[in-house]
Amino acid sequence: MDGSERIKRVAKQQTANTDDQALRLLQLEADVRRCDNLRVLIHQCANETRGLLGFRQAFLLRRRGGTFRVEAVSSVSVVDRNAPMIRQVEASLRNHGQPNDMSDISVSDADFAFHHLLWIPFVSKKGTCFAGLLIASERPFSEKRRALAKRLGATYAHAWLALTKGAVTTRRPVTGRVAAILVLTAVAALTFVQVPITAIAPVEVVAREARVVTAPLEGVVKEVVVRPNAPVAVGDLLVRFDDTELRNASDIARQNVVVAQSRVDALSTGAFGDQNARRDVAIARAELALAQAEEALAAERLSRTEIRSDVAGLAVFNDASSWRGRPVGVGEKILEVADPSRVEYAIALPVDDLIALDDSRPVRVFLDNAPLEVREANLIRAAYHAEMQGDGLLAFDLRARDQTEGQTPRIGARGTAQVMGRDARLGFVLFRRPIAWMRQTFGI
Repeated sequence: MDGSERIKRVAKQQTANTDDQALRLLQLEADVRRCDNLRVLIHQCANETRGLLGFRQAFLLRRRGGTFRVEAVSSVSVVDRNAPMIRQVEASLRNHGQPNDMSDISVSDADFAFHHLLWIPFVSKKGTCFAGLLIASERPFSEKRRALAKRLGATYAHAWLALTKGAVTTRRPVTGRVAAILVLTAVAALTFVQVPITAIAPVEVVAREARVVTAPLEGVVKEVVVRPNAPVAVGDLLVRFDDTELRNASDIARQNVVVAQSRVDALSTGAFGDQNARRDVAIARAELALAQAEEALAAERLSRTEIRSDVAGLAVFNDASSWRGRPVGVGEKILEVADPSRVEYAIALPVDDLIALDDSRPVRVFLDNAPLEVREANLIRAAYHAEMQGDGLLAFDLRARDQTEGQTPRIGARGTAQVMGRDARLGFVLFRRPIAWMRQTFGI
């Protein structure tokens, strides 16, 4: 009887899982039908498919001429064409001989994190593969996931053809001579048009005017009491240091005071009528004062072993366990207490992209957790000297304050910022980098 009930329970669970996957498939297909342009559909393919197929990384590739090029990557706002991973994915598909069929693709790079890749082609009615989704996982794809992937490939292909009205192939390229004439004509006509100079730089959401909690003494951290990103009230205990040595020193100092006080009392009793005894009393009282000062110092140092918050906010740091048992020096930063509603953008503008900034123009911010949302900010500060960043990039520190209404971005969020410079002629904007390269290389 127990065995039959177990079988029924397993069958019921499998049925529930199947129904859940069916509902998610229907919901995903409904979302695809609501896409009103190709850009939204591409984002949907690269990011929303993970919930159904359970992969780790997805690359959407589109046929350009005779080759496939990566158009979007899951959880990435901007595709870097020079990234080794992008080149490896394009090379792997280029070496694959059957792009029209759903199949496994091998990657020759041993450093690639996921070695199981499944190619999901988007095929037109004429049987031509015009795009596809390459999903990567650390484990092989089951037959059930392959069946779902085939169904999604057909759904995405149908939506793509509907949005582009069947125009999935690129137009026949113009000859080199005609293209050169057209480009030169357009550049000559637009040379004197005034446009703003822009630069792209990485950005991070940081706390504004956060209270930095530093080590008040040299010692060993016993524990960080608060959790990362936990709310903190005024007076809450944040950090506790190992107080064994300081507590012993405080006890010894207290005993020294008792001994010094006893000596003063003993000498004071026999000091009447004895000149030498009165001199010894003065020395004993000085020693008592010294012992009392040492006791006060030891007590004050002992009180520093517990750090309490003097402001309210969130405890901003990475991991509490990493601080346990770590020796620190005086003034070493441990964590920050920040107000989550008061944030600003920290922009690391590379030295090579330095432009004449115009603080009257807004800074456009594209966060990785909201790639379709554009947030505007005002530039409030720009450093005069470049500093070495954590990733080895020499950059200028810019700060901007968010001006977009709605939800405040989360502290720690990252993305890309577009900073605006002063107006310049389009010809200068187009040839600014080539001119700089010629100046630095040939000195002309």
